[in-house]
Amino acid sequence: MMRAFSVLAMCCAVLVVGSVHGSPSNNPETCSTPGCRSPVDADEASLLASGWRHADMRAHAHSAAEEDTSATCPGSSAVCNGNKCCPAVAESGGKTFPCPNAKPGWNQCEGSLTTPLSTQVTTANNLTFDCRFAGLDLGAGKKGNVMLLHGFPSRSSMYIPLMSELARVGYHSVACDQRGYSPGASPEMEADYNYNLLRHDIFSVANALGFHKFHVIGHDHGAVLGWYAAGSKQGQKRFLSYTAMSIPHNDAFSAGLYGPDADAEQQMASQYFSIFTMPKSASMKNNTLFNSLGRPNGFDTSSHFQKALWWYNGAFDVGVLAMPPSYSAQYLASHGSIQSAAMREYFGGDENDGLPQKVATGQISMPTLYVCGTDDTFILCDHEYARNTK
Repeated sequence: MMRAFSVLAMCCAVLVVGSVHGSPSNNPETCSTPGCRSPVDADEASLLASGWRHADMRAHAHSAAEEDTSATCPGSSAVCNGNKCCPAVAESGGKTFPCPNAKPGWNQCEGSLTTPLSTQVTTANNLTFDCRFAGLDLGAGKKGNVMLLHGFPSRSSMYIPLMSELARVGYHSVACDQRGYSPGASPEMEADYNYNLLRHDIFSVANALGFHKFHVIGHDHGAVLGWYAAGSKQGQKRFLSYTAMSIPHNDAFSAGLYGPDADAEQQMASQYFSIFTMPKSASMKNNTLFNSLGRPNGFDTSSHFQKALWWYNGAFDVGVLAMPPSYSAQYLASHGSIQSAAMREYFGGDENDGLPQKVATGQISMPTLYVCGTDDTFILCDHEYARNTK
C-alpha cells in the first residue's frame, strides 16, 4: 500500500520531452483554439527547455496604487522600495544590487543578483508570501519579468535552476511559496482556498512587485491555476506569455475527465481527486497523506498540509475542472488501474457519476507553451484529449 503512495509522491516529477514551441516573448499572438503555441528563437527555447529538465520537478486584482510597494532585500532584513539598492550579500559578489521592485532595466548599484535568494512579499490583503528572486540587475531585467507557480506538493525551490537560467538570458523572475504553503499566507478556512482567491494572489503579488505585464510559468496545480488566470480579463491584459508544465488546457483536461468524449484511462488515473477532497484528508487513516506527501515536502503538521490539499477543493468548488466519476476498487482493479484501486480500497469513498466543468477557461490570447512528460502516470498527457490543447 505504501508503495502506491511512493508512486503518488512522484506525480509531480515529469520528464520534459518533445519540441519546444514557445517561451517568454513580448510578441502578442492570438489563438482560435483553447490553447496555443508560438515559435521562438531555437537557442533560447533549447535553453529554457534545459532549465525545465533540470528543475526539481518534485476575484480580481487591486490596482498597483492599492498595494504596499515595500520589499525585503533578498539575503538580508533590509527594506527597500523602487529604484534603490539592496545591501551586498555573498550571492551578489559582495556588491549592492537593485531592490526586487525596482523598475525593470534600472541599475545604479554596484552589481547584480542572478542566484535566486529568498525574501518576503506582503500584498494588499495582508498575506505574506515567502518568495525567491533572480535576475535583479540591468542585464537580467531587459527581457521582462517572469512569475513561476509551483505545483502540489512542491514549493518555489523547484524553480531555482530554471530561475538561474532565466537570469542568465535576461529575465527577472520571482517564485513564491503560494497560499497554504507560506506560513504568512495560510488562512485557516477551507473557503480561503477558493480558486478565485488563488487567482487573485497572482495579480496581488505582481502588483506588490511592480510587475505590470509579465510572463507566467506554471507546473501541476500551478499550471491549472495559470491556465485559469491566463483566460481571465486580467490575464489577457497582463500576461505576456504562458507556459504550462504537466497540465493540458483546463477545458481539454475537463473533457478528458467527464462527458461523452472522456478518456477512460485518465478518469481512472484521476481517482485521487475525490480522495484529496475528502474532509480532513491530510490526517485521515493515521496521517497517511501527510506522512507520504506532506512531511517530505516541508510541511510540519497535517493541519498545515491540509491547506495545500484544499487547493483541490477550491478548484472543484469553482468548477475550474471537471470531477471524474468515482469508481469502486473492484472496478478499477478489473480495468487494470491497480494503483488507483489500491488507493480506493485504502481510503474508501462512494461511487458517483462525477461532475462537469462549470467555468470554462476559454481561449488563451497570449503566446502559450504546453510541455509534459510521457512517464507521468497521473496526467496522461500523450493521450488525444490532452493534445486538444493545441
